[in-house]
Amino acid sequence: MRGRIEAPLPSAFIGSFLQDDWTPSEPFADNSEVTRYLTTLALRDLGGNPITQPSEEGDEILARMMAAETEAAIHRSGSSSLNWYTDALRRAFAVAAVIHPELASDEEARAIPSAGFTCADDAKTVLIGAMAITSQNIGVHENMRYALEQYRMFVATGRFSPKPYGAKGQAIKKNLARFNDVLDIMDGDIGRMKRLLCAKFTMGEFRAAAAKFGIKVGGQELASETVHGSMMFGPKVGNAFFQNLMGNHQPITIDLWFMRMWGRYTGTLVRDEISAESLPRLVRGLRRSMRGKRMAEQMAAAGIPSPGEFWDMDADDLLRACRDVYRLWERTRKALVRKGMGNEEASAVKARLGWPGAAESIIKSLGMPVDQPRNGGNRRWIRSVVGRALEILKDSGYEMTAADMQATLWYPEKELYDRLAGRPVGQLNVSYDEALAAIARQEGIPDDEIERALRSVGAERDRGFGRDGCPGQGDEAPARGLRERAALDLGEEGFLPADAVLERGLSQSLPMMA
Repeated sequence: MRGRIEAPLPSAFIGSFLQDDWTPSEPFADNSEVTRYLTTLALRDLGGNPITQPSEEGDEILARMMAAETEAAIHRSGSSSLNWYTDALRRAFAVAAVIHPELASDEEARAIPSAGFTCADDAKTVLIGAMAITSQNIGVHENMRYALEQYRMFVATGRFSPKPYGAKGQAIKKNLARFNDVLDIMDGDIGRMKRLLCAKFTMGEFRAAAAKFGIKVGGQELASETVHGSMMFGPKVGNAFFQNLMGNHQPITIDLWFMRMWGRYTGTLVRDEISAESLPRLVRGLRRSMRGKRMAEQMAAAGIPSPGEFWDMDADDLLRACRDVYRLWERTRKALVRKGMGNEEASAVKARLGWPGAAESIIKSLGMPVDQPRNGGNRRWIRSVVGRALEILKDSGYEMTAADMQATLWYPEKELYDRLAGRPVGQLNVSYDEALAAIARQEGIPDDEIERALRSVGAERDRGFGRDGCPGQGDEAPARGLRERAALDLGEEGFLPADAVLERGLSQSLPMMA
């Protein structure tokens, strides 16, 4: 009998907002107003004291809140996220194999000499790499289109074609190039590269080993943290999402929406702190500009306080005043552009004035949500709470992976912001199987073939993508097999020893794992 998990933070509980007939009496203007409102609710439940560090009591509150909202999401009608990383992703790969048969056939894979595939699993590894790398701040439909574009480039040339996509374009371009570079280090052997991407290391060991080959591994993780080789693409894209796509459902993808949820629980959704220089720069710039009669009149008409008043404002008043300041700058910039000034010249004017940039910085600090963990210790803390939440769910009759829980919580968090800001709900609530099916139809694949591929998945639940995917929860046989095959290089827990990495180097130790 499944029991109801009580939410310890009732004011911030997402279920209160996502009733079918609930709408805000007056939508908030933007996400920054939403985040400040949600922070207020959390602090009300927490007695005004945000949870800023691990503790037995605080961690239990966070874990139970996470479990309660997961349960609520599971029982909501229309939720399609429960099996995001299991059923939905595997259906997507089944459809992808209809578009590209080499993803399911060793013979078809070997028939593409330009790609260097030796088996279908090589093709799958490349597609998953493209999907993970092009996912940064990208919607599912666009992510899948970009991934297929890069996969097809690889099929044609044996390499990705590094290019930017979306707001994180430069990071995506860099990771596509990194995939190529590491594949070169592996002598073009995709199987060896996959074993590197799936091998476990401590962060310190992996960073040191990668540095020998000129690869700088970033990402805020503690040196003692366990990571996979896919960490080379970053903690979210590589160490979590890539692993989830490969069938390892244990890593939690701590993305933008997960961090907004975390901030809503802890009362730390907004920083409420600004850099030491931002406010003095704002005041100095406003004083200079107000010496001019015309600008002083414009600022007065816009309701901007005198510069000296900014020193004594609390965070809410300062945020509102800075929004007024920045709106004035935007009107000024548009007027300059209408008179023929180019964007670069307008940017130079902004820099000279000083106050527009200072106001923008303060708005980001006080109004925008905290969208990524502060440091490696923060990531470790989050993972620990996730583990406890999964235990609570299991005790209540819901046994699931960290990846599935994260995906289950993703939909409601996005919907919460849409509802509170009065935006259309559900624009990003699309799963990969839906995206691949739409692409397949656009490319002329008959509906009956697509449906046949989608239906073929049922019997293979919880095995991950392909028999030789990265070992993960629910996939113990491949995990044991990998450890047995790699006995000379892997310890009992699957770690690659530091001396094997540092003394022999990655390119020498990995072939022994075959």
